[in-house]
Amino acid sequence: MVIEQQIAKHHSPIVHIAGLRKFYGSNEVLQGIDLDVQRGEVVAIIGKSGSGKSTLLRCINGLEPFQHGALQVDGLALRHGDARAMRALRQRVGMIFQSFNLFPHLSVGRNVMLAPRLVKQADSTAAMAQAQQLLARVGLADKFDAWPDQLSGGQQQRVAIARALAMAPSVLLCDEITSALDPELVGEVLRVVEALAGDGMTLLMVTHEMGFARKVADRIVFMHAGRIHEMGPPAAMFGDPQTAALKQFLSALT
Repeated sequence: MVIEQQIAKHHSPIVHIAGLRKFYGSNEVLQGIDLDVQRGEVVAIIGKSGSGKSTLLRCINGLEPFQHGALQVDGLALRHGDARAMRALRQRVGMIFQSFNLFPHLSVGRNVMLAPRLVKQADSTAAMAQAQQLLARVGLADKFDAWPDQLSGGQQQRVAIARALAMAPSVLLCDEITSALDPELVGEVLRVVEALAGDGMTLLMVTHEMGFARKVADRIVFMHAGRIHEMGPPAAMFGDPQTAALKQFLSALT
């Protein structure tokens, strides 16, 4: 029975969203979102500003409450009234924001160590070893003792990725993580994300980097006016868009 349950969990979607509706006052910003994401899948979410992309990510990790529908991550339901359930779910969801949000009074290494120490009560030696390993993974092995303000924007964002990975999340959410970077720094961050995808990390990315989405994503989700307007593999979405809204969106990028 236990083996059957493990098999079922492995084949069930790691993120399950059904009928999700989100309001800001009378403004319905998410108008019934249905989306399943499989374990190890890379999903790029694209669309115009105001289409609901970032709000959807913030609902998935519990930063934004929603009014209707259901949401599960790795088998755990998101229930805003249940503090214990919220803590358990957030340990499975990592999120990287547009701004790096590093603590300026902590060294790079201490930024990465903080959540495992506070949330998982990891001992200092284990947390330090993990932080050193993760910084090496994002190409910053020599920056453990540096301060955030000594780093470039691209380096700070890579530290933010290492910090998110320190909680060993099941799903990593990336909310336009290159939009605050100078153009010459974008590539170094995207290379790290591409490596994570290659390692099998489940990724949901809101991005304006269409070339990157085409290259790395398994599936493209196009949001328009609070709905999933079109969805499919990159080749079909970019090469043969089916809706006028997606055609217009893509033509505006060229």
